Amino acid sequence: MENNLNEELANRSIELKQLAIMTPDDRIARIVWARIQNDLEHKDSFIYGIQYCISNIYFFIKTQIQDNDQTRSALNSCCHLVESLGWKTKTVFAEDSSKVVFIDYIKEVVALYTDTKQNHCEDAQCILAMNMIHMVMQDIEYVIQKRPAQEKRLLSALTTAATLRNQMLNIFGYQITETNTDSQP
Repeated sequence: MENNLNEELANRSIELKQLAIMTPDDRIARIVWARIQNDLEHKDSFIYGIQYCISNIYFFIKTQIQDNDQTRSALNSCCHLVESLGWKTKTVFAEDSSKVVFIDYIKEVVALYTDTKQNHCEDAQCILAMNMIHMVMQDIEYVIQKRPAQEKRLLSALTTAATLRNQMLNIFGYQITETNTDSQP
């Protein structure tokens, strides 16, 4: 038991050192993302996780980002993604957890630190939304690998998710290059 405790403390120490050297927005996003993953593990449902991410992206864009052609296009992509995965938009968008994820969780983390400003919270929100779309894409790719018979139907969903990711990068003010789709402020 003592060895397990020592190992846990050593792992936590490494994690705290990593958090200490991060920028405030990255630190906030990392801590909140870990909490979101813990919440999803309690549900223990692959489908719930994908739907949770798409729904939160949808409501984050709808409620926190200024309405314009780009945001409306991204919202349409969210709907198209849900439909291409074979679900009803009414069902997936019935639960809006975006306030908890993008505001309440971030407020709780920010309360722990004195070096954060409003723009750090906004950047952390964008990082979280990007983490969610990447998780959706990885999950779709995983299902394609495990169920090749579903590939044709799921490739459309994967393409839509990639389109949504690019729209989000554009909305959040990140640059997309031809050869590299990593976000760069």
